[in-house]
Parts: sequence; structure tokens; C-alpha cells
Amino acid sequence: MDPVSLVFSAYLNTVQTTVSNHFNETRNLEITPVVVEYEGTPVSYQHQLWRVRPESVCANYQQNISKFSKCTVKASKLFNALCLELKQSGVEGLRQVQVQNMYCNAAVSFKPIVANIGSAQTLSGLEEARRACNAATVAAMGNSDPQLARERDKACEVYRDLKNQ
Repeated sequence: MDPVSLVFSAYLNTVQTTVSNHFNETRNLEITPVVVEYEGTPVSYQHQLWRVRPESVCANYQQNISKFSKCTVKASKLFNALCLELKQSGVEGLRQVQVQNMYCNAAVSFKPIVANIGSAQTLSGLEEARRACNAATVAAMGNSDPQLARERDKACEVYRDLKNQ
């Protein structure tokens, strides 16, 4: 290849790459990962085609439900804050409008996962008796063993006595 053809080829390649990159950026065609520290919590998400991908929000915490819950609540607050801030700042240009719309849509559509994990509540005597009666009833079903029937009757009698107090 002669030098002029090489230079022209390099020039065309540069222009094509620049145009292609600009096209991809303005259309948001590729999945774009984002991590934002919000109120002390790193909130990760991805967006594509000017939409936040809801399944990607806080995906790095999905193995720990309490951290995942905390992160999704923060993400919801983050999307609301970004939408409000971008609306108040008076955006100019197509890209800024697209970013604002993306965060405002996420603020409206994203639903955080709210989970509170703690110790199980202790059962009352009545609730324990009800469960024992139910378990004995299930055990006696379809079984002709008189011992199981007596255990069921005894457990359910205890439940009825507690319930009538």
C-alpha cells in the first residue's frame, strides 16, 4: 500500500470510529455500569437506551438480603434526588434531557425491596396448642392407628380449652 492510501485509510478509520462512538453515546446503545456513593452506601446499577435496568440495581448485594434491601431503598432515594436536581438545574441539550428523563423514569418506576430481618416472635401458648392440634390432625389423616387418633384428640382438647379461656 502506498503512503497516501495508508494515511487516507487511517483518516477514514479515525472518522468512522469517532462517528460510531458518538452515535453509540448519544443513543446509549451499550450497557453502561454506574456506581454512586449515596448516603454512605455504594449504589450500583446499569443503564441502556436511556433506561435504568431495574434488575441491575444493587445486584452486587443480592446474596445478602439486608444489605440488598438497604441499597435498593438508597437507590430509590438517589433516583428521586437526581431527578429533582436535574429538573431544578434547567437542563439544556438533548443528552441532558435524556439523562433527566432516565432518572425521573427510574424514580417513578423503581420499587425498592424492603426487608426487615430479626428474631422470630415467640409463639403464645394458644398458638403453640393450635399448631400441635393441626400437626396431630395431619398425622392422623389417612391413618387408622388409634394411638394417633388419641394424640390428636388430646392435642386438640388442649387447644380448645385454651381458646375458651
